[in-house]
Amino acid sequence: MPSYLDTAKHWRRRTRRQNKVVQAEATLETLRRFRNISPLLLLINVVYILAFWLFGWDVEAGFLAPHTIAIIQIHSVMVLCNLALGALSHLIYRRAALAAVYKIYASLLQILICVSYLLFAIRLAVVDQMLATDITSFVLICLLVSMLSLMTPSKNIVLFALAYLLYFFSIASYQEVPEILFRLRGNGRNVLLMCTVVSIIVWRQYRESIILKREILHAHRALARKQIELEFLATHDPLTELYNRREFMRLAEMELARARRFPSPTHIIIVDLDHFKSINDNYGHPQGDVVLKKIAHLLNISVRETDVVARLGGEEFIIFLPETAQTDACAVAEKLRKLIVLENFQVGEKLVPLRASFGVSGLQAGQSTTLDNLYLAADQALYQAKQTGRNRVNYAAPGLVASPAPLSLRSKAGDTDDTTD
Repeated sequence: MPSYLDTAKHWRRRTRRQNKVVQAEATLETLRRFRNISPLLLLINVVYILAFWLFGWDVEAGFLAPHTIAIIQIHSVMVLCNLALGALSHLIYRRAALAAVYKIYASLLQILICVSYLLFAIRLAVVDQMLATDITSFVLICLLVSMLSLMTPSKNIVLFALAYLLYFFSIASYQEVPEILFRLRGNGRNVLLMCTVVSIIVWRQYRESIILKREILHAHRALARKQIELEFLATHDPLTELYNRREFMRLAEMELARARRFPSPTHIIIVDLDHFKSINDNYGHPQGDVVLKKIAHLLNISVRETDVVARLGGEEFIIFLPETAQTDACAVAEKLRKLIVLENFQVGEKLVPLRASFGVSGLQAGQSTTLDNLYLAADQALYQAKQTGRNRVNYAAPGLVASPAPLSLRSKAGDTDDTTD
């Protein structure tokens, strides 16, 4: 049973691995957020500059107060920073998804944005001490950074710890009262601790959402692959990857219907391997499966793309030849027979010759029959080939059925019947 220390180590390794996986995407999300919010932040800076410029004059002295000048200077610097950082965020965000080198730039820019706003917050807190002990702006900006930037907890802890050190020494620049200074430093510590906690919570929520989204996407892709596999297995033979009997019958029915609409000759060929049982008996069924795969491949590459090749089961195969006359269908069967004869199949360590019998049947242009009749005639031709020595091609004509009358003739016949009645 794993100990508490082993569990803790496993949890830390898992967390570090997840942080590493998510960090690149989190960095881009940070740039996207800042790119979208930078116009608003820029507007706030401009409003502050205008407000302090219009209402910060010392009426009696006739000039701007030092505190007002400092505030205007700070916001003016942030106007330039917002313009530059916003433009860089837009540029790098668009390119980081295409080039790995821009991901490094994105990480550096993320840190630069956080540092810029923390310095901005600290500087405002220091300047505000010229008139009051308020650090509201410092609190709001630090919270904005903690919620806007997505960084791992370790980076956030380092970032806010350094920010507190700078705040700790800088706040004493304009605040000399020990009691107030002590309270300000304590409040700053609490604010940055709170921001650290907030940033960790935001990071964990984002990390979990990204991991969950990836797991859902992975499961969706696996389900899609499984669905494709099941659809393939529903229509194909798993061993030879040819069409199975059911799919062949469906496709053949469609071709026969098309041949009735647009009269054309149509034929089928049934192929049965001669003495195939001896291969399974002498060399084993796995070797027999290898031979069946090779036969299936040979048949599939030796006919037209419009022809349909399927495995009926066992060592029987069937080929549907649309728009093919009787002589051509027999020629195709003879060609396939010779190819099988010439091909020596590797069975174990031996080259084994193989033979096959072929039964052919079909329709001439304008003739009509059912698929069952066509299949039965081809099967009878195959049986005759087996009985007369095997390794040969036999043809048998199917039983024909009356073709349905054209729609126009049926309409006229119906009209005549109605008149008679």
